[in-house]
Amino acid sequence: MFFSLSPAGERKSMPPSWTVAITLDVRGDYKMDARGIKIDGTFAFVFRWTGTIEKDAEDYLLVHNDCRLTKWEIGEICDSADSLKILSTNEIQDRPALKVNYILKSGDNLVFDFAVEGFEIPKNKAPAAFYLVLPASKENLAHSGGIGYDLFVKSGSNLIIMDANPILRGPSEKTFAWTWKYQTGIQALEGTVFESQTHDVKAKIEITPGKDVR
Repeated sequence: MFFSLSPAGERKSMPPSWTVAITLDVRGDYKMDARGIKIDGTFAFVFRWTGTIEKDAEDYLLVHNDCRLTKWEIGEICDSADSLKILSTNEIQDRPALKVNYILKSGDNLVFDFAVEGFEIPKNKAPAAFYLVLPASKENLAHSGGIGYDLFVKSGSNLIIMDANPILRGPSEKTFAWTWKYQTGIQALEGTVFESQTHDVKAKIEITPGKDVR
């Protein structure tokens, strides 16, 4: 279902499986500004996801092996008229979650579909709440948060695509990078609440062929 890398006459020399690894390194921040209150948050995380592309008759299936949040840091400062409150990683229970949906064969390319699920912010008491939007590949059209993620990619590209042909000859590796930024304002009882979010992403894809089946 996922992809076939060569014509039928060449399949006997193809490896039975490929190991796929995704390393996602993200750094970002968010801000909220309302009457009498300012909130600044920062976060950083690294995901390491591994899977296997396995031969299944004439198709190839993606098997999820492991997904680890190897690094997670978050901090939030709330500055209001009468207090200053600081929250650290230990005091914020929410964590991001990486979902790898599929790897699709498109012509001579492999296209990756994944997204990181966020959570509501800020964590301090505030007049409004927002969804922390985290990275998604361009192929992911159902990203959480109700925001057209691709529309706010300011530099680089979140199109995660690799040439399938070199994978037959040996290990393949490619790194993608992009910057995302979004800002908005909503009306609350206390007046207009302004919110902004931004993050920088590095996504490293590694594909290693298994043993030859000949």
